[in-house]
Amino acid sequence: MKIAASYFGNRMLPHVREDMEKLRAQGFARIVHTFSENDFAFYRGTMREIVHVSQESGLEVLLDPWGVARVFGGEAYSGWLLEEPDLYQRGPSGRILGGSCLNHPGLQPRLRDWIEAAAETGASWIFWDEPHWVPKGPRNPAGEMCVCTHCRARLAEERPGVDILQAPRDEMVAMRGGAITRLLDECTREAARCGLSSSVCLLPRGFVEQPPLDWERIAALEAVDEFGTDPYWQAFGIKGAEARARFFEEQAGPAARICRQAKIPSMLWVQAFRIRAAEEADMVAGVRELLRYAPDTVALWGFEACAHMSSLACERPAAVWDALLRALRDGGVHGVA
Repeated sequence: MKIAASYFGNRMLPHVREDMEKLRAQGFARIVHTFSENDFAFYRGTMREIVHVSQESGLEVLLDPWGVARVFGGEAYSGWLLEEPDLYQRGPSGRILGGSCLNHPGLQPRLRDWIEAAAETGASWIFWDEPHWVPKGPRNPAGEMCVCTHCRARLAEERPGVDILQAPRDEMVAMRGGAITRLLDECTREAARCGLSSSVCLLPRGFVEQPPLDWERIAALEAVDEFGTDPYWQAFGIKGAEARARFFEEQAGPAARICRQAKIPSMLWVQAFRIRAAEEADMVAGVRELLRYAPDTVALWGFEACAHMSSLACERPAAVWDALLRALRDGGVHGVA
């Protein structure tokens, strides 16, 4: 079992090198570096250097399209949506929603450019982080579904004669799920063409108002090389040992089983952000329980419990980080300091 961490918010090379060497000394084998649109625009050369020093430290590097087009997970804004506002999802009310439509034909060429830039850094992997439609929330207060011209055309192709404004909800949901699967198929194939392996992380099923996805089908896509999910029980409001165990059975269990069937490695994520002091014992118990599913990689989001980012930082980040490393070591993860 390998351990990984995500890393973001620092582009100063001497400090990156120090942090990567520290992670390697602590037993980490992999690092997920975020590669946002801001990095794509302004830090491409710097990212090549960051990848290089990470590899020099002995870490396998995955690049994350962090917040790219607001289609992938991440606390980053999208300039692409400002440059090409037609990309936006649009609800039945006419409201512009805060993310690109996954059915828009202009999205894939931009992602292709991002993939080529990722390959130029020398990284080995792309980490496809939580592809999603805009859920109900600040960017979509009414929880509207996109009904733009491209979604209309897609639904008409899949359900001839059905008007998108009168379509049954289940047909809209199915269309949206298909769009995520197609996007991943196209992106992972393009990544493979550029010499990059692909790790796919899907949101837990039944949360954040996303269409149900066929995990088996996605894990079996030709260019998917690793599959997993992020069962952040605390972030998703799961409380109590019994509820947590059920949550893992419904999320971590199927992910691990599907990977065995597809004969690809599994990656399961542990929440190391927004943990309150009163939740630390529950966090440790949950990590030990999660390890029973024997993921090939157990990953922590993020580095040193996100101490550097106030909106994500744990209440006691140093204590959380130390507790996580102890839990991994006690759980038998090889090499953890």
